[in-house]
Amino acid sequence: MAVALRDNNGFAELKQALTGLQLRGGEQEFARVAAAFLKRHGDRFRPHGRPEPLSAAEKAALDMVGVVANQSDPDAAPLLKATANHAALVSTALPLAEAAAKLGVTDGRLRQRVREGTLLAVHASDGRSLRVPVFQLTESGELPGLRTVMRAIRRDVRPLQVAAFFSTPQSDLENADGVPMTPIDWLLAGNDPDPVRELAQSL
Repeated sequence: MAVALRDNNGFAELKQALTGLQLRGGEQEFARVAAAFLKRHGDRFRPHGRPEPLSAAEKAALDMVGVVANQSDPDAAPLLKATANHAALVSTALPLAEAAAKLGVTDGRLRQRVREGTLLAVHASDGRSLRVPVFQLTESGELPGLRTVMRAIRRDVRPLQVAAFFSTPQSDLENADGVPMTPIDWLLAGNDPDPVRELAQSL
């Protein structure tokens, strides 16, 4: 896997590339998560099918955390894309205590829900503390129907796959104009969560 690491302390471009993500732990947290992901998965990650090229934002973000892909090696693109996505997912997630306060419950209750599989949590860069990806939360609390959908998802499905499912338009979830909706938008609109649950079973 042709991936090189180099030192780079400039994070201005990273901020620009990740505009709108609201990095909760800062750019350093993004870098730590990306480095940990590469350390765990760099040697065994394998692409599935023809890899899509990295976007300009993904290239900039990875460059700023010291990851440089050999662009002549197409096998590097899936790893780097997964690294950027994973780091963004973790860095924008709320610390467990903050998520618990937002939902009006205790840390222990959220840990119980993570164990039950009704709430998705990811590990911070320290490998121990938990963070709650923000797609599960709304301004007033929890995404409607979240528990129903999460119960249908196999426990071995990776967090990135779960997050991608919730944020990707699905042809089986159409609005009144026949336009596919994401599961998040479908649930926020107050629709029946069962169609989303059925789709989640196939992940």
